[in-house]
Amino acid sequence: MIQEVLLVHHSHTDVGYTHPQPVVMELHRRFIDLALTQIERTADWPDDSRFRWTCEVTGVTLDWWRHASPGARKRFLAAVGAGQLEVAALKWNMTPLMDHAMLLDQFSPLAFFRELGVPIRSAMSSDINGLPWGMVNALLDHGVGGLSMAINEHFGYAPQPRPRAFRWQAPGGREVLAYDGLQYGVAAENLLRIPADLEGARLAVPAFARQLEAQGYPHRSVMIQVTHPILFDNAAPRPQLSDFVRDYNAQNPDIRLRIATLSEFFGRLRAEDPATLPALRGDWTDWWNFGSGSTARETGMLLEGQRALSGALQLEGWPAGPLPQRQPLHLERAREQLALYAEHTWGADRSVFRPHSRETQLQQNLKLVTAHEGLALARMLRRDGLERLAVRAGGVEPHLLAHNPLPFPVRRSLRVPVLNGEISALIASREPHAVQRQDVLFGDLGEEVAPESWHTPLESRWVQLPPLPALGYLSLPLDALAAGTGTLNLSDDGFANGRLQVTFDRGRGGLRSLRLDGQDYLRPHPLGFGRPVLERPASGGRQAIFGPPNWGSSEALHTLWHPGWQAEHHAPPPLASRLTLHGGCAEYTEEYELPSKDRVTQRYRLYPDEPSLELETTVQKSALAEAHALYLCFPLDLTAPGQEGGAVCHFETAGATVQHGAEQLPYSSRHFLTTQRFVRLQDQQRGLSVACPGAPLWQVGGFTFGRLDPASAPVPEATLLAWLCNNYWDTNFQADQSGELRFTFRLLPHPAQDLSASIRSVLPYVNAPQLHLYAERGAAHHDSEQLLEIDADDVLLTALQGGPDRMNLQVLNPGDQPRRVRVRPGVLKPKRAWLAGLSGERGEELSQTAGELEWTVAARAWTALQIELGEN
Repeated sequence: MIQEVLLVHHSHTDVGYTHPQPVVMELHRRFIDLALTQIERTADWPDDSRFRWTCEVTGVTLDWWRHASPGARKRFLAAVGAGQLEVAALKWNMTPLMDHAMLLDQFSPLAFFRELGVPIRSAMSSDINGLPWGMVNALLDHGVGGLSMAINEHFGYAPQPRPRAFRWQAPGGREVLAYDGLQYGVAAENLLRIPADLEGARLAVPAFARQLEAQGYPHRSVMIQVTHPILFDNAAPRPQLSDFVRDYNAQNPDIRLRIATLSEFFGRLRAEDPATLPALRGDWTDWWNFGSGSTARETGMLLEGQRALSGALQLEGWPAGPLPQRQPLHLERAREQLALYAEHTWGADRSVFRPHSRETQLQQNLKLVTAHEGLALARMLRRDGLERLAVRAGGVEPHLLAHNPLPFPVRRSLRVPVLNGEISALIASREPHAVQRQDVLFGDLGEEVAPESWHTPLESRWVQLPPLPALGYLSLPLDALAAGTGTLNLSDDGFANGRLQVTFDRGRGGLRSLRLDGQDYLRPHPLGFGRPVLERPASGGRQAIFGPPNWGSSEALHTLWHPGWQAEHHAPPPLASRLTLHGGCAEYTEEYELPSKDRVTQRYRLYPDEPSLELETTVQKSALAEAHALYLCFPLDLTAPGQEGGAVCHFETAGATVQHGAEQLPYSSRHFLTTQRFVRLQDQQRGLSVACPGAPLWQVGGFTFGRLDPASAPVPEATLLAWLCNNYWDTNFQADQSGELRFTFRLLPHPAQDLSASIRSVLPYVNAPQLHLYAERGAAHHDSEQLLEIDADDVLLTALQGGPDRMNLQVLNPGDQPRRVRVRPGVLKPKRAWLAGLSGERGEELSQTAGELEWTVAARAWTALQIELGEN
């Protein structure tokens, strides 16, 4: 029986949306100042009505601390000590665009606050519709035992019934206490009349409690998040809340109100024996991130920036001279900017209905610049690391240095520039401006130079590198590089390389067949395979899919989905096509124009000795604000999902691999998914794995967005849809994006195989070898070296960061059985090593023999290792 309503007061943080982003940061500084004043005003009031404030995210809290006076900081710590101020654990409210490193960085301020005596025990995520499955292990390893979600069901869905607590299980079985709460702000003001109407609340609170009890709500306390009725987001504290609660409780109601902190509520739940709560296992797949397709260019930059940052951190581990002086500052700035792009707020609340207003453009540009700056800094740090390796390797004549960041050898064809006078002079210089010019020039490698340009055309060619050592590099003279020598055969309608045979439909467009070792993997489909598809609502625009929302209604917003919405799908034939053979590469090109005036170029490439097909998609996007989406359709000849032995889909989220449907929380999104690096569809005989480094949005089973039953969501067919871009969000996401968008896919058909084998096959096309050209670096010292030798036995290395005397690494076991991992010396010589949690806290010390380490990673688990290095 419900005995009390706990009111957790906070300000929901949107970095943008209601105000320009710099203004948002200053407003939240003022909010904490105001909260401290109210905490002191009510310090001797009855305990239930004392003003309490929860800082929703550490991002703005740390910003406040940096700008606060010594006196204000002292007041802050006094409020924490009095139990009237709490800091929740996560840095920002995030999208699933974050990789595992960025997810862990969400906890980076915790050590700072805990050293101040701020006991951070609980996490709060508001507005967003889910969190990556890897969040469970990250919370637990950082000492955070409770997670509160207050989902906004606009264009989304929350687990039902809600509110309700449950035990959220990690892939390996660990559990965190989660609360699926009501939407922040709306519940207090609209349902309970708090703190606007004292008489109304006396009626609404017991009626609300009876309604929850009738639905089986099992807890004695219910938690309601309180913000502000005038804008729920980025809103100031409400001083009258304390007065309201004092006056309400003075009447001795059966159900009392209490202003509480988040951890106080979780303490109430734990007192009721959490073992009795239901356990739910799976990814809390987000419903909202389809909006990132409105800025597909910058979304690709974010993903590239995360990989560049990972490469830069690994390169720090090489004993190759001092790091640049300001390396830590640039590293922190790159992390900060990339995270602010992955944060859930895309711009002004008027972006769609006033796409060209000054306010829209102001917030939109401040959002987009974060991806640009983050990528630029991450590439700079990685290029500095490659140059340090080039100096270590040495060589006088022009060389290509190829660094492999993966823990297994890689052999693949790559595009490299042809030397001309400009490049020859560039790579011979060791000046920093010349070294950093490579990213600028090579970012457009393969693009034609306009005839009127004064630039020298940058030509390129494909070469096949010798096997690159795991976690190592090769340094090769440029004149020794050559194209692959394996078979490449062309016919009138396709090409083949001995294992893979591709036939094109030169009339309709796209592929007619994709045969691996004689077995065709494609299924006939009205829209073909690989053709660009334009989707538009047949009528009604965005609200044909969802809405319109009525924020004053008690009706659940998830009921506003329109699963029968009708769409037009246009997949016109190509305007032109051509089949060519380059040195080391066969290429088939198609040119399309869609009814939206978007122009699409499809380039399929086949390389010798590689049983995979590259697809490069370039979209010249028109500035179209009407609701529409662009897709690539990949129908496969697999047993239909739902049948015995039917196809199942796997994808990667931050910190976990996920089986679509079977490993997702009930009512989380199956309409589409966000993946980090790959998506795979496979039945019991064969499958297709797709490396998708810049295309995170996918629909599984056909055109499923807005159409599936969120409780069960059976996948209708064995089809993958790459969702290139869309503008379906009806509020703050960008209404139109014009200019060039580029996507690269690697299609890998294969017999049925373990998931770890599929992941291993796609990684060289996502975490690709990093290239650096140089000359005049002195006498050659090393042609090839390996940082460490890792025998991972299908365990995936996900992070590796070095320093002068230590090395930290993280590994994930995606399989259902424990796996052994061995680390042997390379350039680095392990001296001592400890197992560690994801927070970096040391655990068991490992024994080692001659620098060799060995340990077991549990099924579906993460393990971190801290290595103390000897002389290198």
